[in-house]
Amino acid sequence: MLSPFRPDSVAAAQRRAVSMKTRENKMRLKLVLALSLILPMWAFADDHMPPTNIAAVYECNLMGGVTADDVAAFGAGKFKNWVGKNDYNVGSYLWEAVAVSPPFNEPDMRWVNYFQSWSDYFEISEGWERSGKLAEEFATMATCDKARFAIGMRTGGAAPQAKEKPLIASVCQLNDGKTLQDAIAFMPKATSVINATADASITTFLWSNFVGVAGLDYIAFFTGETAEMVKVMDGVKNGTFTSAFAEAELMPPATCESDLHQSHEMVRAAG
Repeated sequence: MLSPFRPDSVAAAQRRAVSMKTRENKMRLKLVLALSLILPMWAFADDHMPPTNIAAVYECNLMGGVTADDVAAFGAGKFKNWVGKNDYNVGSYLWEAVAVSPPFNEPDMRWVNYFQSWSDYFEISEGWERSGKLAEEFATMATCDKARFAIGMRTGGAAPQAKEKPLIASVCQLNDGKTLQDAIAFMPKATSVINATADASITTFLWSNFVGVAGLDYIAFFTGETAEMVKVMDGVKNGTFTSAFAEAELMPPATCESDLHQSHEMVRAAG
């Protein structure tokens, strides 16, 4: 059957459809960016700043025959019970190294504790010294360095409830003329654009003000349920976000190198 439309009118209709779709996408990104400017101010309490926490990171190597899953099971079992029994205020996660660049590639895993205050950190540290058999059992599974610290700041939504999830850590050096405040302002906007472009639901957070770590300005983290992170990681592979960031007029304030971990939840952090 012959088409009721002339070939040139079909082509014109197709061009108009593409043009309308492009305009819709641009308007969507502009709306998302506008909301990203407004929502953080509403969500981050009266002082308009994201909630912060203290991250204590222990870089660990596994004993022979022990896996990261073994340590995560210990953390989600005996360690979690000990935390609850003593009413400690801590969130604990094991980050299993998957693809990590030097100089951070040597540890097999990282045990990460989150605290709402320094008093919470000192309380559990003193308790661990008195934990006896619990600490002895952990020592048969892994050897860990002393803690290094950072101030953590949420720049996306709440962390997903998934017990395991991919986690990308982008180790960043600020570009000339840029400050940490530029990075803090950039992250919520970038998170919104990434989620809108990939039709995903991931969250982000940022670490800065390091103690015991030198040579970097901040670390930006991206995480979510595996299916959601796959959307984002495929978007990176396909170059999807380059044009999306350009349309949103978003320019990264830093040069970053990304590492991949598998995060195991052991004790869920409050808040």
